[in-house]
Amino acid sequence: MAEKISGHRYEIGQVSDAYKLFEEFDGEIFLLEVQHNEHGFNLRLLSNGNGVAPVYFYQNGDLISFDWDSYRLAQTVGHKSLDFQFLCRAIVDPVYTYRTPFSNIQSLPPRTELLWDGSRLAVSQLEGEELNIEIDREDAGSFIIDHVAAYLSKRASPEHKLAVELSGGIDSSFVALAAFRAWQGRGITLGIDIGFGPERGSQLHRRNKVVKAVGCQDFLIDIREYLPTFELSKHDLESRYLLAEEYESAFARIWQIAQERGCNVITGGYGGDELFPALTTDEVRQDKLRGVTEADLSRIESVYEELFTPKAWQALNDGFIGELDAGYLGKSARLAVMKRAPLLLSRGFWPVFPLFDEKLAAALLTATADERHEKSALQQAVKALLGDNDIFGLYEKETLEGASDHSLRANADEVVRLLANSRLIDVGILRGGAIRKDSIGDLSDKGNPYSPVLSVLYATEKFIRWNL
Repeated sequence: MAEKISGHRYEIGQVSDAYKLFEEFDGEIFLLEVQHNEHGFNLRLLSNGNGVAPVYFYQNGDLISFDWDSYRLAQTVGHKSLDFQFLCRAIVDPVYTYRTPFSNIQSLPPRTELLWDGSRLAVSQLEGEELNIEIDREDAGSFIIDHVAAYLSKRASPEHKLAVELSGGIDSSFVALAAFRAWQGRGITLGIDIGFGPERGSQLHRRNKVVKAVGCQDFLIDIREYLPTFELSKHDLESRYLLAEEYESAFARIWQIAQERGCNVITGGYGGDELFPALTTDEVRQDKLRGVTEADLSRIESVYEELFTPKAWQALNDGFIGELDAGYLGKSARLAVMKRAPLLLSRGFWPVFPLFDEKLAAALLTATADERHEKSALQQAVKALLGDNDIFGLYEKETLEGASDHSLRANADEVVRLLANSRLIDVGILRGGAIRKDSIGDLSDKGNPYSPVLSVLYATEKFIRWNL
């Protein structure tokens, strides 16, 4: 018996092999089935893997469109309507769902099934794979090294030149060491000097140790030359992708360097925080709120309640239909790669993030608590790859928040002026007159709860202005 597909005949065994490959393939893959005959039309699209390269879709009558670039797909839609609740939620918390800022455009997350018969559309989650990998030895660091080596060998050939985004933190340092080992050192490292405080020196020292160990060419740019810009331009990334990349100029520069040197693959330490979550009950927060205390968090929540209209505050607190199980990796890592992937793919790079791996995350849940605490196992892996050299110990991680705060303070008048006459007011999210120079206080005060809120609101304002 044979099946006829697109004018060609395939043995059932070949079709079965294709299904088996889909079920067992450890990476980004989609299975598309189309049946069209006198009885009607049916389409089924299955996704597996981690969702590094997301798929967005839009249905208009008997036409359905797909694209991995949400912005490009949105530009083909003549009459877009905002998903009001999604916007309200996304401004305050990370939201992982099939919904997008536009109510008639959706994403197909990993491990999902899309069914379409030419008019009706249904999306559902597939049963997750049984991830029963266990760390059966005390040294979780060795397990991580071996697992990531196998992961990398499946996702890029050694002849492909790679560029590693190396910040000098634990996650990116491990990935740089592992990638150059697995891919025979064919590539470069790229970094952004993000220091604004005493941590700057130690960040650069750690980077230099890793660069020396892999023996590659390194490129480091200074964030002071590429500070976040607070100006309305439809050419920046934030205006295209909601809350996508505040530091566009800096990352655009290091990606340009990668292109100039013929790199095909971009890799980095995305997912490391979710492999070793803090042992607390706190919910995942926006990146802007990483360093706040519990007292500050309470004040920030009060700011949102003060600024939001009653309708927006209600939407924020209503049950959110469409939120999906984020799996072992949590929401923030998935959102980070979903936002970054289109930017990399559009430049001709293939994104490979070895710590953004559900099998590794599931295995590390079986590690002992002391190996998971403060990323001890990952630090051990870095130490082993450096020849028993410990470059971390107890250290304060430098983040891009310093650059964001510096730029926000320098542009406070413009940000307040714009938000006081905001499209967010027009669509009913912000109260009119709620944002005033005399009400936000001194932004140079690190405890000012308005700082992270204003940055996020400004990014959302740009998105609405250039997408509607």
